[in-house]
Amino acid sequence: MTSSKSLLRYMKKMDDDRQELLAEEGAFLDLAQLLIDRGVKRVFLISGKQTQKLKLYDAFVEKLQSSGTRCFTWAKVGKVAENSVIEACATECSTYNCEAIVAFGGGAVIEVAKMVAVWLKNSSYSLYQMRGIDRIPKKGLPLYVVSTTCSGAESSACAFVHNDNLISLYYSKYLVPDVTVLDPDLVLRLPMEHMASAAILALSHAVEAFISPMAIEFPADKANIQIAIPIYFSYLEKSYKHGAGNDVFLQMMMAPYYTGVATRRIGFGPAHSLIMYVAEKYGEAPGRVASILLPAVLEYEFDEVKEDLAQLALTSHLCSARATTEEAARAFIAGFKSLCRRVDMPTALPFLKLEDMSSIIGMALYDAKQWGCPKKPNLKAGTSILKKARYCE
Repeated sequence: MTSSKSLLRYMKKMDDDRQELLAEEGAFLDLAQLLIDRGVKRVFLISGKQTQKLKLYDAFVEKLQSSGTRCFTWAKVGKVAENSVIEACATECSTYNCEAIVAFGGGAVIEVAKMVAVWLKNSSYSLYQMRGIDRIPKKGLPLYVVSTTCSGAESSACAFVHNDNLISLYYSKYLVPDVTVLDPDLVLRLPMEHMASAAILALSHAVEAFISPMAIEFPADKANIQIAIPIYFSYLEKSYKHGAGNDVFLQMMMAPYYTGVATRRIGFGPAHSLIMYVAEKYGEAPGRVASILLPAVLEYEFDEVKEDLAQLALTSHLCSARATTEEAARAFIAGFKSLCRRVDMPTALPFLKLEDMSSIIGMALYDAKQWGCPKKPNLKAGTSILKKARYCE
């Protein structure tokens, strides 16, 4: 486990390489043409079973094959990125000697693709040896990402890999995809509850990055978050309820993209650690867990973060310009809860068991040491937060 100080040192020296972005209706077919124009002859496409079942990438594959580019598909990614899945996927990709990897899906698919891409070019290292901060020696295979949800993984510099009950962090500039595609047509063809859950998780990442003590070191990234957060409040509900066209969906997809860019340097926070381990323990969608746990963590940190929350409330038009700092900060927390209710997130986490809380908090506290924490969490505070989440206090 690395400390927040070592993470900050790496973030300060991280290169700000520009990522190519294709964001418009039909952009996933533009990506096929881009691969053809670049002379790529063997593509390995990674997706989940649902994406394959809905035939979201059939037109993409057909366009490649019609131009003589071979495309090998691997649609076995589940809800999370796991060691065994990465190993199996990398083995198959190396068998076909592919020149580029395309991730076609949400957060788990993108994280698997990131790890496969770097591992194939760093094969003398094990996955265990590369985990942590700045432990990936060199760039991987060219990675192209077509995001079908609003996870933020498409622009971040990290991957979270599950192995048994542990979640390993991989953090490196080499995990930033070369090209990201945001195509609203694809989101419209998927269940909206998946998009809403992923977006709420990305919003929680944006909030924690903004209030992180590390954010002061990276004003440009903090500005990205100030662009992103009002978009969530303006467009998530509209997108979820199919109340608008592709332009609204595209705006909604830009918010997690900006969030992912910001987390490259600022990272995450203690709520993220709790969210991931609760979701891992009970097999829940992290976004649904985030809808309850983030407000509880913000209440715990309130005195330390109220000025930042007040600023976000004003930027997102959640309060009057005449509101006091405390009133504005409270308005932001209330606004987050209201948004979650409007996109059908849960109102409590009744599945949380008292006997599990100690182990969940222990792992989350260990994980949170690497992030910037406005207020240092502890076992007592963690237990109180989880009890509030369980009983909706």
